[in-house]
Amino acid sequence: MSDMCYKKVQHTAYPLRSLLWELISATEPDNWVPYYNFMALPIPKEFVKEDPFLQKLSERRDFQAGLLKIPPHTVYNWHVDTDRNCGLNMLVYDDGQSKCIFAPEGMKIVMPTVELRYAPNIFYAFNTKVMHTVINFTTPRYMFSLEFMGKDYGLTYEQLLADLKELGYGS
Repeated sequence: MSDMCYKKVQHTAYPLRSLLWELISATEPDNWVPYYNFMALPIPKEFVKEDPFLQKLSERRDFQAGLLKIPPHTVYNWHVDTDRNCGLNMLVYDDGQSKCIFAPEGMKIVMPTVELRYAPNIFYAFNTKVMHTVINFTTPRYMFSLEFMGKDYGLTYEQLLADLKELGYGS
């Protein structure tokens, strides 16, 4: 059931994650901007060149990369994304005290759920059209996220998975 919600990308992004943490540490708080109830920081295009997987994906797809910040003791309520069909995410930092949970059968009083347990330095294709929530507990949570733009604005989760496979980063 997890494959309909998310898919691990077969790539380790250690150098990029370190660069992103440096960017977070060096950014003044007022440089973060509101974006869909998150605080967001656009990622410079040069960062994409630091990661071979993102570089290959950028040759095929138009996207904007950004960091999303969720404060401690915050729930981003159950939802499906309204302006994108899929995304590509990597957890940059949390203290192990946050959860991303999907409800693949929709909202019910009692419902099955699927948790995405982010592994360090790993990207995940993310099906934003499956109901999901984020619960963050004790420290700020920082997420790298791609949003497909321009000609690729309507990219579907299935198309993204096909791209990953064709590029050698999916199964």
